[in-house]
Amino acid sequence: MKIKSIKPYKAFVKGGILSGFAYKFSSFGWLLGDIVSLLIMYFLWVAIYQNSPTELINGMTFHQMFSYLIFARVATTLVYASPAFWIIGEDIYEGAIAINLLRPLSYRYRILAVGLGGYISAFILMFLPLMSLAMVILYFVIGTSIPSFLSIILFIISSLLSFIIADALNFLIGEISIFTQALFGLMMIKNITLSFLSGSLLPSSFFPEWLRTILNFLPFQSMVEKPIMILMGQYDVRTILETFLIQIIWVIVLNILCSFTFNLIKKRVVSVGG
Repeated sequence: MKIKSIKPYKAFVKGGILSGFAYKFSSFGWLLGDIVSLLIMYFLWVAIYQNSPTELINGMTFHQMFSYLIFARVATTLVYASPAFWIIGEDIYEGAIAINLLRPLSYRYRILAVGLGGYISAFILMFLPLMSLAMVILYFVIGTSIPSFLSIILFIISSLLSFIIADALNFLIGEISIFTQALFGLMMIKNITLSFLSGSLLPSSFFPEWLRTILNFLPFQSMVEKPIMILMGQYDVRTILETFLIQIIWVIVLNILCSFTFNLIKKRVVSVGG
């Protein structure tokens, strides 16, 4: 995409930011829910490790495990900030997608631009407060070191790539709604599957060997687990560069797939809408 052709999408980025701030009280509600879930996770894993015969569970100490889980909660506020699933689903359900196809803009890039605006608003409203709270908990309550400034910067870069990967997956899954004509059930399946496979719930070290092998060839680990490992300082420079490269490859592949599949189904959308 040429630089000049990017300019029309800036308005959609701004619209995504304003939309996020328009519902800031809803964000505060989610923020409160995240804080409560962090407290629940803390006491849960304290009980698990206290009743464990060893200090290590799947190669992780309590400090490492809880640090991972608390950063997973922080990372998901950015990675899953994409509204692509709901936008395309509602446009198909309401028939508004036919009008959008007549506009001289890429439907895929328009949704991505709105999502980027949502990413920025989530960064301000959700990530910064949760990250600050995580730092306090890790340092004063758990007694572990906090991430370095460089690790946080590298994490933010990785989380942006993760967000674009998640946005593309949301777009692809949202396209299915043209056949199902329903969103809620599809959303439940999507959320559970992505949360489990991406490492939002548990690191992949808890998975069986065969599943870890399969995940090495899929984009899910690049969404949450790898950015968290960067934030925790678990990767060396070479591994970080490899992670960025893998994420960039998936960004390209998935967005090409989005364009390809949408070009196939939009004929059906036009015929139904017409």
